[in-house]
Order: sequence, then structure tokens, then C-alpha cells
Amino acid sequence: MKKIFLIMTLCSMLSTINGQEFLGIKVDGKKDAVIQSFKSKGFKIKSDSDINKDVVTLEGMAGTNNIDIAIVCTPKTKTVWKFSVRLPEKTTWTSLKNDYEQYLEILINKYGEPQKKYNFFSSPYKEGDGYEMTALSAEKCFFSAYWTDNLGVSIKISKFKQVNISYENLINSSLYDKERDELNKSIF
Repeated sequence: MKKIFLIMTLCSMLSTINGQEFLGIKVDGKKDAVIQSFKSKGFKIKSDSDINKDVVTLEGMAGTNNIDIAIVCTPKTKTVWKFSVRLPEKTTWTSLKNDYEQYLEILINKYGEPQKKYNFFSSPYKEGDGYEMTALSAEKCFFSAYWTDNLGVSIKISKFKQVNISYENLINSSLYDKERDELNKSIF
């Protein structure tokens, strides 16, 4: 009985690790196949010069938002290990923070409370001083949340005045580390 429970728990954990997806597309598989899946949903590659790189950015619609999504793959086998979703840039702190809180709530409803969460400004800035966007550009604004327990999901307000949501396949992330290390050893 203990063995069955252990196997079921392990299978559940592995499906959680590999189960990250965006718009129904898993953070897994070969780069070309994943790009094709996004193209079938109306996305377009932003720059044809990116197609042979390890990060390819596409643009398209998700719900009512025009978004960019960076598909990140391993350097040798071109296995996808990360999606980085960038929502539209905002011009005011209020609209940017509202976007962040809205998508944070969606992620909390889906994944539960994040293991790490940060909401603060560094000196000399503080929320309500009217300089929130300046603090953001100066990298003195920290609004982010991380689901680290076998999920690889995060959300943050970036210095580029937009909300960024990342989905990582933790197994493929380890493959990325391995391939990068092998390439570095062969170079140096």
C-alpha cells in the first residue's frame, strides 16, 4: 500500500512539474513544434532573425490583450523549457499595479498562495509618492510572486513597465543547465 501511495505521489509531482502551459500549449517539446502551436493560434514571430536563436519572441492575442511571449529553449536539443509572457506596457502606476494584482489573483486561484511574495519600494521611493514609475525604471520597485514548490511559475512588474508572467518546466530547465555547462566546457 505504501508503495502505491509513493508512486501516485511521485506521478502527481511529475505531472505538476511538466504540466505548465499557456493558452493550452505545454512548456515542453521541440522549439519548432511549440512555435507552430502558437502560430496556429494566430501568433506571429516578431523578428525573423530570432528563429535560429534559443529565444524566439512571438506576438499575438491572449484574451483581450496584445502580448509578447518569449519561447526559451535549450542550446543543443532545442527543447523548450520556459515561456515568458509580457503584457502590454502601461504609462501609469495605477494601471500597471491593477494589471499585476488582477493576474496575481488569477495565479493564486489556480496555484494557491505563492511561496515567496515581494511588494515594496527601496529608498528614497515609496508607494504614493508620485514617483512609482521612476522607481520602477531605477529598479527600486519590487512587486513579484513565486510558486517554487515544483511549479516554476512567477509574476512580476518589470522595469519595462509591464507585467511579466513566467512558466518553467523544471525538468527541461535542468536539461538547459546541463547543455549550457557542456557547451561552456567545450569552449573554455
